Amino acid sequence: MNFVLASKSPRRREILSGVGLRFDIMESNVDESTVSKELPPHFYVQELAMLKSTDIASKIKGPSYVIGADTVVVSDGKIIGKPQSFEDAFDMLSSFSGASHKVVSGISVTNSEDMTTVTDYCETEVVFYPMSDCEIADYINTYKPYDKAGAYGIQEYAGVFVEKINGDYYNVVGLPLSKLYQLLKKEFGVII
Repeated sequence: MNFVLASKSPRRREILSGVGLRFDIMESNVDESTVSKELPPHFYVQELAMLKSTDIASKIKGPSYVIGADTVVVSDGKIIGKPQSFEDAFDMLSSFSGASHKVVSGISVTNSEDMTTVTDYCETEVVFYPMSDCEIADYINTYKPYDKAGAYGIQEYAGVFVEKINGDYYNVVGLPLSKLYQLLKKEFGVII
């Protein structure tokens, strides 16, 4: 059986490659705006992950397990997306300074042979040390985190701001590896 990652995310690719999984990449082009951000975050990410995995699975000829994922940052109960500007990134990171927020990922696996789909989610609390305005501005100007939910990548320089995490580190990077492993093992009898 083949594996397909329904994502262009280099971070997800690195996580799967890091455990030796051989897989193809097919980017899903589902319209994410069709899913309401008013949903509770864990429903929102599961719905998007499921849409991605089923979209790609429906286009594949031959047997494959298609992995879909979606990750959001949640602060004060609200979904925080990717920053659109320096000011947006600055506001996001300032709100995290000396506080905690959550990273929630939905994970979905679809068997392309019969379209059986299993979906779950993972939630991790991230606590940041207090950061100065100068530290935040320097980080944004140097690392340009505009492609990252919450305006930071824990696996990169922003890791120096993290006091602690409660939960799965890989979830914060963008793919809850242990949750994926458990889904494949328990639901499909597959060990990667």
